[in-house]
Amino acid sequence: MDMFETLCQHGVTRLCHFTKLQSLAHILFEPDGILATSKIKKDKLNQIDSVRADGKLDYVCCSIEYPNSWYLTNAKSRDEDEIFRDWVIMYINPEIVKIRDVCVCECNAARNNGAYIRKGNSNSINNLFADRVNSFSYPRTHDMLSSCPTNAQSEILIKDGIPRDYITGIVVGNEEAAKLVYAMRKTLDIETIDIYISPRVVTKYWRTDIQSGIRPQEIKYNG
Repeated sequence: MDMFETLCQHGVTRLCHFTKLQSLAHILFEPDGILATSKIKKDKLNQIDSVRADGKLDYVCCSIEYPNSWYLTNAKSRDEDEIFRDWVIMYINPEIVKIRDVCVCECNAARNNGAYIRKGNSNSINNLFADRVNSFSYPRTHDMLSSCPTNAQSEILIKDGIPRDYITGIVVGNEEAAKLVYAMRKTLDIETIDIYISPRVVTKYWRTDIQSGIRPQEIKYNG
């Protein structure tokens, strides 16, 4: 069984990657989409993690089904930009694992300087959904959504980047941000990417929902 089939077996419908709203225009404008840090031109570089303790500068870090809201909260707290305050979460078609080299991590990839990163294959992906994972203190709950890894900070690292065609949706926390994304999408004449508003998905509250088998509400925004 290949990696995509394994993800489907667990019910995974998407990967997630977050960025600042001001960086979204660059991502949507270029067919190359989301680029790994090492691939971004310095004049366009607005790096979220200036340390990259995992050492994987050739990879784009993605969480599974829902964002790594703990790391997002940390990134927001370090953001000194007083003008552009909004962040967005992009939904990625999991079929990206068919066309890219992949690494897998059962926790935040930066933990212990990348010590938990493994080569991507069916076994390493299955490990993310085990009843217990080595780096996480809490067992998987009985009612937990099958599509979510046991440790919500688990990551799939995508080599080089994620083409724009693999971005299926963008979620924001309020209507004001949705209007900005909608205008951006309209200007670039991109109709294949849906826009959603979900205050719970962009915070840590989604974790409580999915542990009870509930998907947080996401309202599609149509302008």
